[in-house]
Amino acid sequence: MKLGLKIYSVLLLLLLVISGCSSESNSEGSGNSSSGETLKYSIAAGSTGGGFHSGGTALSTVLNENTSNLETVVEVTGSSKDNVQLLQAGEVEMGLSSTEIAWEAYNGEFTFEGQPHDKLRTLFPGWPGVYMFVTLEDSGIDSVHDLDGKKYSSGPKGSANEVYADRVFKTFGIEPEIVNLPTSDAANALKDGTIDGFSIAWPSSAVTELETSHDVKIVLLGDEDKQEFLDQNPPYVWLDIPVGTYKAVPNGAESFGLYNLFLVSSDISEDTVYEIVKAAYENTDYIKQVWPQMADGMATEFVDKTTIPYHPGAVKYFEEQGVEIPEDLLPPESN
Repeated sequence: MKLGLKIYSVLLLLLLVISGCSSESNSEGSGNSSSGETLKYSIAAGSTGGGFHSGGTALSTVLNENTSNLETVVEVTGSSKDNVQLLQAGEVEMGLSSTEIAWEAYNGEFTFEGQPHDKLRTLFPGWPGVYMFVTLEDSGIDSVHDLDGKKYSSGPKGSANEVYADRVFKTFGIEPEIVNLPTSDAANALKDGTIDGFSIAWPSSAVTELETSHDVKIVLLGDEDKQEFLDQNPPYVWLDIPVGTYKAVPNGAESFGLYNLFLVSSDISEDTVYEIVKAAYENTDYIKQVWPQMADGMATEFVDKTTIPYHPGAVKYFEEQGVEIPEDLLPPESN
């Protein structure tokens, strides 16, 4: 009986040791690529045809081809608002967002009143975006005020495009008949005449493709409306659409916009985020082929373009390159 009891005790001890080792291994594997396990991460992007999807695809390809422990996939989502919620909920590890949505979510303001998304961290800056109202030349729409009563896609639900369009319409009392279509669907609907216009931000391949078959008109918020809008919506900045970008604005144009960001969850380890940022910046030549605006916009001189703190792993990489992160963008966990 005593021998049997001893054998039982030894077996129980072995099971506890094995269980502990397995638990430790799984814990490391969930956020630390140095554990030797392959980490499978999702990048929350946006609808196909938009800049977020192009940027997310570029980053995913770089990571899959240049890291040994990461496998990433790009998720089609509702864009900025949707992405920060997915990150906070732990349903994705990385995602893209515009600066105003990221700031509002992190601080629990405006759209996210009383619901701070404290897991959000900046991975690296993406590229500037300028919001556009896209229609056709023969639509009779010459300003945003002419959209009143028109059938209009303000962008996918939860996208920064939707948020911006909604704020413009509320500021000036404009009441279109709103639908929320993915970018590629909106471009097709405009071609078919089922909608009168749609919202998107420069840069967008969808507009370039649309111009190959139709005479496009790009409507922007004009100087006469600029101050009134800014007084009610302070997170926005005035930016340029470069000369020669679109046939519709051959001399370039100006309107409100924001910087697009790559975000990461604070749950991901410092070592893993360091590897992600390092791989991205060591492969900007490839990114430039796929999404040139991203390669230009993520230059280290633009590290101050974010509105929420960086992840410690990103700070480590940038500091190794001699780039100083502004004090107000340092992660709270490093204090």
